[in-house]
Amino acid sequence: MDRHETHTLEELLRRYSSIEKLPDVQRIKFDDAVRTGEDPLSIVKYFKTLGIAVREPADLFLRNDALDEEEINAFKIPQGVAVSVESDDLWLVFEVDSAGPSDLSNGTETESSASTATPVACAEGGAGQ
Repeated sequence: MDRHETHTLEELLRRYSSIEKLPDVQRIKFDDAVRTGEDPLSIVKYFKTLGIAVREPADLFLRNDALDEEEINAFKIPQGVAVSVESDDLWLVFEVDSAGPSDLSNGTETESSASTATPVACAEGGAGQ
């Protein structure tokens, strides 16, 4: 499965995890995560420790091909970007308003949103903690 193509979250879970995990997948508006520097799995903080400032959805793909990265993988989905933390088998969806495949690959700015993360019990041990 090519990580550069757009897939559904269900396809990704079937391939890399378990479809039964679908209800446990946490979601956050991308703009909220960037504005606050916070997300349920600390992905934005983890990238910051690596010297990567996440400002646009395409930034979440920067570690996909890094030889020293075995933990974090990002995938395009219709709603935005799905990120997995492999060792914990945790998934997070960064929702991007009006996201099309080109918005995620060329760094197009997205609209602001006032939504917050979906209230789902947060698993301990997020990335970069």
